[in-house]
Amino acid sequence: MRLERTEDGAVALEFALILPVLLLFLFGVIQYGYGLFQLQSFSAALNEASRTASTGITDCTAFDQLLGSAVSDTGLSPEDVANAKLQWLGADRSVTQTPERILGQVRITATYKPFDIGIPLVPFPSTITRSSTTTIQSVLSGGLTGCDFALLNRN
Repeated sequence: MRLERTEDGAVALEFALILPVLLLFLFGVIQYGYGLFQLQSFSAALNEASRTASTGITDCTAFDQLLGSAVSDTGLSPEDVANAKLQWLGADRSVTQTPERILGQVRITATYKPFDIGIPLVPFPSTITRSSTTTIQSVLSGGLTGCDFALLNRN
């Protein structure tokens, strides 16, 4: 009598061996997809804030609220935004204290702490730092005193 070799259970064993790799790949795609969403949303919020700043700022607190509103409108948490800086740039791209109406620019730089799923072996940045620069279109007169625009910290 001859014993037959069967392959019952081989597929289950192969599946059990490959499943962790597939799950790592799946959750890695989810993590990076959500990370790209956060990156795009944060960049869009900074673009909106710099466009608003290029038309004139009359109040630092109002601008800070505008930045927080732009971030929350894109689906992100304003509490995760830190180190927001608003700088006026001259025609030669050097930092100035007041805006220049002709060829002047405004630059906003901020850092965002993205949500990380925490998947092992999948590297993901702990912070995202982006900036947006816009050419000044028109500056409201008389509304730029009393604010230190070289460093507007949002904590």
